[in-house]
Amino acid sequence: MNTLKLFLFTSILLSFLFYNQSAQAQFSIGAGFGIQIPGRQDLKFRRYEDGILQENIKTTEVHSFVSPILNINATYWLEKYGFRLDYYSWEHRSTANEFETNELPPFYKIVQGRDAIFFNILRKSRFPFTSKENKNTTDKYSFFGIGIGETLTEVEGGRTQWRAAFKLSYSLSLPVTKKINAILEFKYLLTRDIDTLPNQNGWFVDTSGRWFPFRFGPHWDTRYYVFQFGLQWKLFN
Repeated sequence: MNTLKLFLFTSILLSFLFYNQSAQAQFSIGAGFGIQIPGRQDLKFRRYEDGILQENIKTTEVHSFVSPILNINATYWLEKYGFRLDYYSWEHRSTANEFETNELPPFYKIVQGRDAIFFNILRKSRFPFTSKENKNTTDKYSFFGIGIGETLTEVEGGRTQWRAAFKLSYSLSLPVTKKINAILEFKYLLTRDIDTLPNQNGWFVDTSGRWFPFRFGPHWDTRYYVFQFGLQWKLFN
């Protein structure tokens, strides 16, 4: 998937919707901040000479840290269904604690800088514990989302690369003022591994998620559990 084409397509789509709003349409922009909890990762520390692999040190235990995550978004609603364009930015910090052999690499801590763009399809639902009779008389609602996109990963001592990504989300929307809503969100982000480019001499790092049942393939296992609070500003409705 070409990231530039994805961004241009979603920007044009949201712009078209903005200029063709109906009485039921709503366009808003928002920002959110929270934490990401990374899934388990494996690391491989590799040393190359003249493009040839000389050492390959695998880990058996890696500790990844919870870190802040930023989100900026634009959302278009037409009755119960909507579209959303998301941008995320966060860091994945890891420390290798145990190795398969007695060999040790020259460094243990790894930082992965990540930026992601997602295009999402949304579906509104009633707010939890709200009766069907009252759902039309309240501005509170929840919504589900499914998204596809790409993540740019920059590995310290490794590779920088765009890889495909997938997202599931569940959100609660509560009115603060006529134009502003508070948003509480849980998101599940899934992206692909990043491998070393063996075209230079020295030590490099491969990053990989750990196997789990709900994935698309053997390299679709780098995952994050995200909790965020944000504000949504309605530009028109």
